[in-house]
Amino acid sequence: MPGRRRKQSLPTTRVSVVVLDDEGNILLVRHRKGKKRHWVLPGGRLEHGESFEECARREMVEETGLEVKIDRFLYISEALAPDRSRHIVNIFVKATVIGGLLKCGEEKVLDAVDYIPVAKLETLKLFPPVGKQIIELARGAEPRGIKYLGNLWM
Repeated sequence: MPGRRRKQSLPTTRVSVVVLDDEGNILLVRHRKGKKRHWVLPGGRLEHGESFEECARREMVEETGLEVKIDRFLYISEALAPDRSRHIVNIFVKATVIGGLLKCGEEKVLDAVDYIPVAKLETLKLFPPVGKQIIELARGAEPRGIKYLGNLWM
């Protein structure tokens, strides 16, 4: 129908939490979609009226059982579908565990939570694909300010 526009929705904002331990591991959660499984950084959708830090802390407790202190903001990226039907803004923060017990959250999508050796990020498919940046971070190469990573649509 001429003149008819597709309904537009606002971008989704997602906060992802980077937790590195002293032994060279990163905390990841595994998501399940049907028969497929994939690893992601703990985190999730920013809720109305919630700060980025509040979102990061809430999502960490919900997904991993751990309480964290936010150390700093690291990266920002977006995932913009080629047809512009979906737009996700990703905010990445670095955090330190300050309490709680590691356990997999109860959301249906969650399949596992574990500390994975950072070196495995060279071959592990991570969503969004920020393995290279996390490997650099683990080696001590922290970005100055907040680094924009571009469009990471997969």
